[in-house]
Amino acid sequence: MKTKDSFFTPEEEAILIAAIAEAERMTSGEIKVHVEEHCFIDLLDRSAEVFAKLNMHKTEARNGVLIYVAFEDHMFTVIGDMGINAVVEPNFWEDAKELMAGHFSSD
Repeated sequence: MKTKDSFFTPEEEAILIAAIAEAERMTSGEIKVHVEEHCFIDLLDRSAEVFAKLNMHKTEARNGVLIYVAFEDHMFTVIGDMGINAVVEPNFWEDAKELMAGHFSSD
């Protein structure tokens, strides 16, 4: 059951945590997911605010990755810090977003 303070059921949260842990084991990225109901400003501006608020730019290798979701607005983005951006393919984040969008729309 979802609680007032969570967008996820405990089972969904456990799946998400396990998926992040697996991705972090397989890459150098340090991943965080931030979910809120609405994004009241430009999506990239808001995700950059959250990135900074979570100190994602202070990872040792500058390899922070934020998955930002504005649930009620059906908006999301994925952003990475300069260290990880230097080693991923040019369209990596766009490709990742397309893959995720396909999963979101199939649920």
